[in-house]
Amino acid sequence: MNPTSAFLTDVGFVAVLSIGLVAYVKGHLKSLLIELCGTAERANFWLAFSNVTLVLVPFIFALDYRPEFGSDHNFIFEMATQLKHAIIGFVIALSSLAVTVYRFIPRDKPNVTMGSPR
Repeated sequence: MNPTSAFLTDVGFVAVLSIGLVAYVKGHLKSLLIELCGTAERANFWLAFSNVTLVLVPFIFALDYRPEFGSDHNFIFEMATQLKHAIIGFVIALSSLAVTVYRFIPRDKPNVTMGSPR
């Protein structure tokens, strides 16, 4: 397999993996976003934004990796490394999204009274 074919095959793997992971997260994220945003229209916008981010960031990481091919390099290991970079990109994007959503989740504040009323 030549380097170009290996690179493009791995980018295809990244596409399938990213779209599959987005499909898995989408249902859970949509219900949470509807609750946080208040309306389905707002939630749908943020869901679309999240989906695009969760697909494009792994692509950026995968496209940034330059595999080295030669007699001392195995193309399967180079493809695995490229895929690893894409997964790292997905985890970074998903973690950033999780932290952002977590900040907007309302928390119940304990009702603490200081001493007795006078």
